[in-house]
Amino acid sequence: MPIAVSAALVLALPACSADATDPERPLRGVLTTPTDIDLDWQDTRPGIAGHVLEFATEESGPYTVLRYLAPHVTSYRHPDLLPHTTFHYRLRSYRGPTVRPARTDLADGLRFTWTDDSPDEDGFLLEIRKKDSHRYDPVAVVPPDTETTDFVPLPDERHAGYRIRAFVLGEQSNVVRLTTGE
Repeated sequence: MPIAVSAALVLALPACSADATDPERPLRGVLTTPTDIDLDWQDTRPGIAGHVLEFATEESGPYTVLRYLAPHVTSYRHPDLLPHTTFHYRLRSYRGPTVRPARTDLADGLRFTWTDDSPDEDGFLLEIRKKDSHRYDPVAVVPPDTETTDFVPLPDERHAGYRIRAFVLGEQSNVVRLTTGE
């Protein structure tokens, strides 16, 4: 292993040495290659519907959403990053009720419609439960105050189960700061 990589790992580890079970610092990260960052977290609070993982190159932002994640997902790899760049990560929980949307088959996809009964949502998530699965995963984000969305499924997703979640963003985690190497 080159010395520069070892030094980058040594410098990165103190920034993410918090215990993953620490409710004040649930997000941890490590530079696993010079340009790949692995993040992991634990959140056992009741009622959490999932998390939004965000990153920025400045601690004050702006932050960009990497992914909306179902509650069973507790890790993420951010691959192939720019070398010699500092990345800041944070995790936000979300909550919200779900409804079964009306579904219309289109020639090249599916259309989902629902009634927006939530007065203060941050948006909607289209969630999928694939055949032979017991859990739902977010597949599309829809803006607030919307009641329809089109979705082009993969061949094995056309006959999956779908639902809409009106989500409200919650608490923000600690910020993890890591700098990539060569």
